[in-house]
Amino acid sequence: MSDIAIIGAGPSGLAMAIQLKRYGIDPVVYESDKPGGLLRNANLVENYPGFPGGIRGPDLVKRMVAQAREIGVLFVNEEVTDLDFKGDVFILRSGKKRYQYQWVAAASGTKPIKTALVDFPTEAEKLVYYEVYPLLSHKWKKIAIVGAGDAAFDYALNLAWQNEVTILNRGASRACLQLLFDRVHGHPNITYYQNIAISQVEFEEAVNRLNLTCTSPAGMRKIVADYLIYAIGREPRIDYFSDNLIQCQEDLIASGRLYLVGDVKNGIYRQTAIAVGDGLMAAMKLYKLNQERTG
Repeated sequence: MSDIAIIGAGPSGLAMAIQLKRYGIDPVVYESDKPGGLLRNANLVENYPGFPGGIRGPDLVKRMVAQAREIGVLFVNEEVTDLDFKGDVFILRSGKKRYQYQWVAAASGTKPIKTALVDFPTEAEKLVYYEVYPLLSHKWKKIAIVGAGDAAFDYALNLAWQNEVTILNRGASRACLQLLFDRVHGHPNITYYQNIAISQVEFEEAVNRLNLTCTSPAGMRKIVADYLIYAIGREPRIDYFSDNLIQCQEDLIASGRLYLVGDVKNGIYRQTAIAVGDGLMAAMKLYKLNQERTG
């Protein structure tokens, strides 16, 4: 087995793995889902150099994964459930399996913030999502999206070419790029409402859909949806860190044993190019550190 584990196969984890392979180092990349991270949600990536006119997120993912596989990056399709540091080694657990590593890179990205404002009937939960990629193959559906940031508007554009989409903004202000709003505003398959909030969700079993009761200054509004997506923010995914690791993580980072790369540490600066740069830098730092140690 390798001495280094990379947890997460998004842009930062893939970039780090590719660069380490160039140095002759063989990392193990753990990914519980398909590779790509949030990039799988992206309708169009327009600020990643080398693609005039932009490139669809899933298409860029395919290129990155193909490059990694071509040079022999090892992927393990398992969810890391616990990461600890004891006896000068990292203890990584995945299900009933237990692994040891000298170095670990947490490239696990973020997880969506789930709403606590509305109670869903148990039957309705299967129609509520927090990511867009599971719905990309669906056609001729009515989809409601709650949010007012880049993600909500990008999700809408991603789905609207073959579905009817409604964006529900709970306030009056927007946090999205103006160009995204302009594209949504002129799209025939997207309806945008502001100052509107879902107060009740009912599941209509006969047709397997949701009936949303919404409140607004103009009064009550009923919206029918086959699916409901919440895009109301994200938070770092480090829930697999043990309490012990959290206490000593700063020392491990300072000593070059632990690396936080990409969206897991970048806050509002969640961009593919930044994540890729983080992965490259972490790989270079790790290589340089090992060169110094071995003379």
